[in-house]
Amino acid sequence: MSFCVDVPDVAGRLDRKEQSGWLRRKSLRKEIELVMEWSSKNKYNPMNSMKGLTYHEHYRKILAWMDGQGELPAPIEASLDPTSACNNRCYYCSSNRYLEDKYSKRWGRDYFEELFVHLSTWGVKAYCWGGREATLNPRLAEATKLAHLCGLEGAIVTNGVYLPDDLLDALLLCKWIGVSVDTSDRDVYKKVRGTYDCEKVWENIERIASKKTTTTLGVRALVLPETVDTLVTTTEAARKAGANFIHIRPADLERADLLIAQQMNFNMPKIEDIFQRCHELETPDFGVFTITHKYDENFHVTHKFKKCLASPLVVQICADKKMYLCVDHRMDERFLITDWGSGQHRDLIKSIEPDRDCSRCTWGTYNEIMEKVVIEDSMHRNFP
Repeated sequence: MSFCVDVPDVAGRLDRKEQSGWLRRKSLRKEIELVMEWSSKNKYNPMNSMKGLTYHEHYRKILAWMDGQGELPAPIEASLDPTSACNNRCYYCSSNRYLEDKYSKRWGRDYFEELFVHLSTWGVKAYCWGGREATLNPRLAEATKLAHLCGLEGAIVTNGVYLPDDLLDALLLCKWIGVSVDTSDRDVYKKVRGTYDCEKVWENIERIASKKTTTTLGVRALVLPETVDTLVTTTEAARKAGANFIHIRPADLERADLLIAQQMNFNMPKIEDIFQRCHELETPDFGVFTITHKYDENFHVTHKFKKCLASPLVVQICADKKMYLCVDHRMDERFLITDWGSGQHRDLIKSIEPDRDCSRCTWGTYNEIMEKVVIEDSMHRNFP
């Protein structure tokens, strides 16, 4: 694609004055963030990882447990994969290890009941349906209602293809619904997600928007070679459909489990211009979040921390009913947790070297907060 070029190529197409200015801005971005992620009036939003500062007491308990003092507290959230099936064929799939399963797995009614009673009595506050495509579990509507009765806040990340009326009604009990669609262009959708369901998904987004009351609806789009030129029109479509916001972020194609694993080299000046045009579409009722803080200035994977100490904030339970260390290492046997809070769990966390073992880290900012704010006290917490 023409926009996916190496940095020297980008600079080479600019005149000397423009090149000097762009390189200077690029250098500054190593120290400060120049790509706007949200407007100042929308800084208190679900995508702002600084909410991790509110988990301070939880961090302290995790650190004490890491030092062999006390028990590991219950996670705040449970990430749940109730099925290994999916009705999309995204080439960048972050659930890639599920593709190795010969047989599809899905949870049944008895397991749902046992799980939600356990989570609620354990002290877990919320759950998120994930996996490959949670809506393909035929008992998801029933399970969502059960979780609500157990006092758990709910959420789902879905591709939005399959959404019968009874399931939609149940999912409106959730705190938020995220629909991953990537684009509003039918042909681009087929290239990226592998099916011809683009129109159906947008119709379902409109259905959710028309029926929601307290549920937050977010449309999700990844920055990919195929999608970048459609991000502005996708933002327009999300606003028109009635979503509360659009969440745009770079795709992680550096995962070792991807057959196409590669490091993308984007035309960053062009990306910044596109993001700015997306932000111009924001209204009091529609937010635009271009989330880049989990990557470096060129959208490459980076780790600003040394250990994954924040991983116990969330328990990952996969379709095989086993616990894994985090959402980024689902179905990877090396990251299997045999017993929450056990010595094996502690040793597993200690053994991980992010630069060696991990690609993009979903909880990267929380890991950084634990090291910089909790351990080093770099913000001088006791001095308001």
